[in-house]
Amino acid sequence: MSLLRYAHTIYKYNDFVDLFFGACRFFSKSGLFEKGIIDAHHRLTRSGDRVVIVGGGDGVTAVAAAKRVGRNGSVHVYEGGDRAVDQLNALCSQEGVSQICTIHHAVVGPHIDVYGGDFASAAHVGPDEIFACDVLELDCEGSEVAILRSLAIRPRVIIVEIHPFLFSEEPTWVLHQLNELGYRIVYRSGHDGIEINDVDMQKLLLRSKKCGVIYLKNGARSPVVVAAVRKR
Repeated sequence: MSLLRYAHTIYKYNDFVDLFFGACRFFSKSGLFEKGIIDAHHRLTRSGDRVVIVGGGDGVTAVAAAKRVGRNGSVHVYEGGDRAVDQLNALCSQEGVSQICTIHHAVVGPHIDVYGGDFASAAHVGPDEIFACDVLELDCEGSEVAILRSLAIRPRVIIVEIHPFLFSEEPTWVLHQLNELGYRIVYRSGHDGIEINDVDMQKLLLRSKKCGVIYLKNGARSPVVVAAVRKR
């Protein structure tokens, strides 16, 4: 029954035309999870950069970032789930980037929707304690709001996967906060790297306030990924 309720929720909050054509295009392209963040790193992360990732997940973005920065750079990953930490370490070893990537079993900010195992033994890091870096990636399931609100560093690039249904603020809060912090959005896409314009970005953000899985006709789906560069 839970699967039926989940399917009903997706149907209820999606536009039928967008859902039908978007899902067909998504599955026909065999969408790659986290490709939005990976593409943002390919465009904006440089050799020698210091990268900090909040929410390491299955590790694919950490590996992508590590291969961009090379051995003169560094990648620090905060991950709350103990099982995910083990998977991250194993993947980094397998991909030959263990000397570049440092994995921290820690939750940054509030633990709104930590998955990937138990986080009871994880350290707790305040948003104002994040390491200084050139590129900051936030894929932290709603904690992006608290982190951006208390961020003490000003990296050159901030990449955010936005989860409006997991925070109480307006769906576009992250966009406004990035602007307030002095950043300009230069890249926007769905979760799987299909680029979108401002109108589609607003549509995905607003609709995903009620439901975490929203499709557009072009195959883009929530959550929205944005990358912003410091204006000065």
